[in-house]
Amino acid sequence: MSLSIQTSTLEAYPARYLAAWSQRDLATALEVIHPKVNWVDPLLPEPLTDHDGAAAFFGGAWQGFPDLTFEAVGSPLVDPSAGRVASAWRMTGTHTGEFPPGAPISGKSFEVFGTDVWEVDLDGRATSVHAFYDSIVLLRAIGLA
Repeated sequence: MSLSIQTSTLEAYPARYLAAWSQRDLATALEVIHPKVNWVDPLLPEPLTDHDGAAAFFGGAWQGFPDLTFEAVGSPLVDPSAGRVASAWRMTGTHTGEFPPGAPISGKSFEVFGTDVWEVDLDGRATSVHAFYDSIVLLRAIGLA
């Protein structure tokens, strides 16, 4: 008999993940990510595969956008048999820190809409994160494209 993740764990995951981004404690953020993860994001040159990569991504984003926040848009879509959940979100922030490294700080605000798809383990941690959003919208808003 294989164990399957509870629907309630999947339904709760997007809120936990988005809250992890919106606060500024790295240990808290890493609690929602499996130590071995496959994390794909339009702003990343290659997938992240571990907590070191995840920590650098969280830290870089928080440095570049100290007021970065995420909020869910609508209800999550849950696939319990696959341990997968998807949720739309709205990301806002202001470019008041260095991001990406070496880029000029614009002081401009942004609003970007996207969707993430996560595969979640029995402990409620993402083993896979796949972010879908138009990174050019973000880069144009902060004057880098």
